[in-house]
Amino acid sequence: MKFLKKYYPIALILLVIGIFFYDYLFIQDFKNNYKQNGNYTIGKVKEVEPYGRGTGYNYIYTFKVNNKVYKGTCDAGNLSLSDAKKIINKDFLVIYLKNNIHNNKLYLLVPVNDNIQSNLQLKQWVDNNPEIKAELDSIPPSGFFLKNYF
Repeated sequence: MKFLKKYYPIALILLVIGIFFYDYLFIQDFKNNYKQNGNYTIGKVKEVEPYGRGTGYNYIYTFKVNNKVYKGTCDAGNLSLSDAKKIINKDFLVIYLKNNIHNNKLYLLVPVNDNIQSNLQLKQWVDNNPEIKAELDSIPPSGFFLKNYF
């Protein structure tokens, strides 16, 4: 017990470093695999959740895969809060990895038209628009990785 009491600050520091390292690997996995293992779907922004003391906020969004609804979080980037609230209940492109559906990204700069109803139509739409393909190469900021799992 004395050992734990003596070295708990070091253990906490290692735990925090481990969490940030895992988050880095989580994002790198998406960057390296979304072209081969990525699927497209439509995500709907549900709410804007502030964090800190007015320093930022996250978008909470949902998307549907195989009739199951998943929830995701992403950083709002550099939009103002009033602009962020304007896009609640709007549809945007979501890319997720086939092997890990919780590893997903919401692309706020790629709004999806209402006439696109299926993932096949969405894939064809993305493939036919080279400016969207270029946008997909810039990975948007993510929320903290644990929020996508819980």
